[in-house]
Amino acid sequence: MTSAEIALAEGWGWQATLSPLGSGRINDSYLAQGASPRSARERDAAATTSQSAVGPQSSQERNRWVLQRLNRFVFRRPDVLMENVARASVHLNAKRPGWTPKLIPTRNGASHVRLDNGVWRLWSYASGRSLNRLDNDHQAEAAGRALGQTHRWLRDLPGPRLDAAIPGHLQLDRCLANFDAREGAEPQLIDFIDARRHLATRFRERNATIHGDGHLDNLLFGEDGSVVTVLDLDTVMWGHWAWDFGDLARSALGGQALPTRFAAAARGYLDAAKVSARVDDLVTAPRYVTFMIGLRYLIDHLDGDRYFKVGAHGENRQRALDRFRFLEALEAAEPAFIAGAEGLVEASGLQDGLNDDDHRDH
Repeated sequence: MTSAEIALAEGWGWQATLSPLGSGRINDSYLAQGASPRSARERDAAATTSQSAVGPQSSQERNRWVLQRLNRFVFRRPDVLMENVARASVHLNAKRPGWTPKLIPTRNGASHVRLDNGVWRLWSYASGRSLNRLDNDHQAEAAGRALGQTHRWLRDLPGPRLDAAIPGHLQLDRCLANFDAREGAEPQLIDFIDARRHLATRFRERNATIHGDGHLDNLLFGEDGSVVTVLDLDTVMWGHWAWDFGDLARSALGGQALPTRFAAAARGYLDAAKVSARVDDLVTAPRYVTFMIGLRYLIDHLDGDRYFKVGAHGENRQRALDRFRFLEALEAAEPAFIAGAEGLVEASGLQDGLNDDDHRDH
């Protein structure tokens, strides 16, 4: 038996046909089909759990699950991560069933199982289309609206604020410090990075519970073009709304500085999130995140590719270069982005600070 088959059997008492799923660069994911629990009780419990989370499904969908093994090099606080995921997924699905996949409890009622230093979990299967690239501005607006709705629903998450599963995640100053501790970067790249260090002074004040990985790949679209499911809550945490919006806008743009595409994503986000924003916040957010992602790829290249999966050494360096070129395009398009954002901010009527129901924290 493979390690995945052992985990499924030991943790949930199931046997299933497993096949690799998706192209994620962090965790290992498997599609579990034809699951056969060892007992009728376990089969009925699994079906009830899935139905309560995602509503009506076809018989084929009801017998699909997603088994994942966490990347322990990336996620060194798995208990914090799983507590965050469990709290956030239950809360969001209470707002709208199926908004996120549902964690399937183990045979012992836990959210995950540890086997041979691996952390495994099982999810309900979520239907929908994953769009690596958007076809039009309507899709960008739908993506922005989904992220904004997620932020709004997380605003009344009960209990203490979520601790970060990855300390320093999305904090550009921490990322720059990590880069400075490495050796081997090319002089021209060091110069490029030094010229943009000022971005680390932005968005330091945390003000919202955020998804923490709000890019396009974590959204599933329905036939009508709206977003039906939000995936991957591994980095849900207390942070700054602009960290998520910047990631969403960056990915929606697809490597091109398209002013109307940016404005569409911002329109959807502001309309749903009801968060206050200055024009400069909206315009700077995708540059902040693009710069940071480029830095993370470069750091991993210098570290020997321990974080992101690669086919060959050098891929992470090329990923960094691609992000840095895109950052230059965003900088060149700043006037057009500002023009698009000005009307949105004025229309929202929320230009001055946070809403009353938001709370600031450093």
